[in-house]
Amino acid sequence: MISISNLKKKEDLTIIAGHYANYYNNSVLNEKWTKEKVVELFRYFYNQYPDLFFVAYDDDKPVGVIMSALKPWWDGNHLEDGEVFVLPSYRRMGIAKLLFKALFKYAVEKFNATTLLGHTYEDENGFPYSWYKRLGFETINDWKIISCDIKEIMKKI
Repeated sequence: MISISNLKKKEDLTIIAGHYANYYNNSVLNEKWTKEKVVELFRYFYNQYPDLFFVAYDDDKPVGVIMSALKPWWDGNHLEDGEVFVLPSYRRMGIAKLLFKALFKYAVEKFNATTLLGHTYEDENGFPYSWYKRLGFETINDWKIISCDIKEIMKKI
């Protein structure tokens, strides 16, 4: 039976981290995660906003996670820079939706959150972008995600 709660044991982060690293290292993103770096990412969110960090459990086994930062903005508090991940063997069971519901319910009640801002990608099948679109997430076409190699930019400024 799937349940959503705050983190039960810090060791649960390590369990999910291994799956996260494996999944994204073999995705179209071709990222180079280690389990240790994923745990560092999870702890970053957990240490900032532990009450905005939810885990999906199958009995006591962690099978999914959602986390977010909170940023005050002109139109209210925004959930930003978040992550959601469900173990591939547990996908298509509604777990990501349950995680979002838990996060949104708490963020609205506790912080009067108004908006979630994030970024995603799509694989050869359009996932996960197509999933977000089906839920009603919108693409902001006027915005651009930017990135830079800091050392290269430092040479130019």
